[in-house]
Amino acid sequence: MSQPPGTTRPSGSKLEEPELGNNLIKRSVSAAAIIIASLAYEYTGHAQQPSAQNTRKNDAVIQLGARLFQDERFSTPKGDLPASCSHCHMFDESGQGIRARADFLNRSWVSYRAQDPRREELRNSPTLLDVSQMPRLHYDGEFGSLEELVKGTLSGRTMGWLPGEEQDAFDRIQRVILTDKSPEGSYRDQFKRAYGISVDTISRADLIETVAKAISDFTRTLNSNRATPYDKFLEANGLESEPRRSESPAEYAGRLITRIAALEAAGKIRLTAGFDAAALSGFKIFLSSNASAHSGNCASCHAPPLFTDFSFHNTGVSQSEYESVHGEGSFALLKIPNAGEAARPSQRFRETPSARKTGCADLGYWNFVDLKSSPLRRAGETDDHFLERMIGTFKTPTLRNLAYTNPYMHNGGFASLEDALEELARLAAQAREGLIRSADPELVGIRISQEDIAPLTAFLNTLNQDLRKN
Repeated sequence: MSQPPGTTRPSGSKLEEPELGNNLIKRSVSAAAIIIASLAYEYTGHAQQPSAQNTRKNDAVIQLGARLFQDERFSTPKGDLPASCSHCHMFDESGQGIRARADFLNRSWVSYRAQDPRREELRNSPTLLDVSQMPRLHYDGEFGSLEELVKGTLSGRTMGWLPGEEQDAFDRIQRVILTDKSPEGSYRDQFKRAYGISVDTISRADLIETVAKAISDFTRTLNSNRATPYDKFLEANGLESEPRRSESPAEYAGRLITRIAALEAAGKIRLTAGFDAAALSGFKIFLSSNASAHSGNCASCHAPPLFTDFSFHNTGVSQSEYESVHGEGSFALLKIPNAGEAARPSQRFRETPSARKTGCADLGYWNFVDLKSSPLRRAGETDDHFLERMIGTFKTPTLRNLAYTNPYMHNGGFASLEDALEELARLAAQAREGLIRSADPELVGIRISQEDIAPLTAFLNTLNQDLRKN
């Protein structure tokens, strides 16, 4: 796959207009074949065993999506760095290490534009594994479907485009596809095999929709497995892997703790390969929510089996980053408009804090939450109160495969699990003192000490799978 943007070109160097037809895509075709061969692909559109014809069609869809995922030619020629989906969502980076479709950087690099002279994206690039199960996408919930996300990405700042250049981006995609003459197989042939359409006759709008569908269909094959040391430990001890119907994550966690205690009392607990006594200790801290010492209260948000509730919470990370620039207590003084005054999304509140941009912060889901239909809204709650609670909220990330997704948090501010856990413990203590603006109620329940960090880390490391076997 491609190296991360900037590793092979000096910052500020201009790229020439990519050739729209021949050599640039060769490595993408071969790389896509490697990816496809490594995927444990299960096409979910058919309940029964697919026919040979359907299998060929499904393979053609995934091959097309994988190639589109890696095509750098869709990025703007006006910037200095090429981009593709695979630049931020990496897999095997030529000796740099396996990634779970995530970046190495705390914030992914973007192409420099004179009108928007930034080098970094707003946030860390999260894993794409299991993304098809997430009801809202991006850390701030901007998109409601994979197809929406793909179109927004291909025409957005990630690919070097500026606001107002969306139609230019779509024109470029169409031109790349129509002029492609790759010897390994042209886009014209691939779209015909995958979807039975002619790219020469369909409208640009329909072509863009099909591109979004192909990349989304490929992305839907990127799933974690259930063969980690943690999963094998549950199986060996007869422990249920997820909450029962209508059972809350907290109730599930309490039931699991009770069951583990009973097995330990009877001398029947079975430790398995990769899941040792330290991991078991960390698991119990992870599940505990009894408001006492050594209570991680983690499962309330990081609910098994995917270790996310797909919801949005304010853990104070955005406030901490803002105050690291503007001083302690400054976030409480930041003027944030109420529901009647706010124009959302707000560029001012989708910014990385800096001394040069006074009053700019990243408020996350505050920018996109639907005040009327959101299930997070409480009965009888006013628009103003609800929007205030959404300040600094971000989507709960999965905890599976953390070994391949560092650095951590939405801002990529923490290089190690130990660093991230220590910060959560610090922010939780601040929340109990009322120092975190609009803190999530679950944050105050995190009561971990320095001695809890090692066992919690040991447990989290049991959630890693061998991605080379995926």
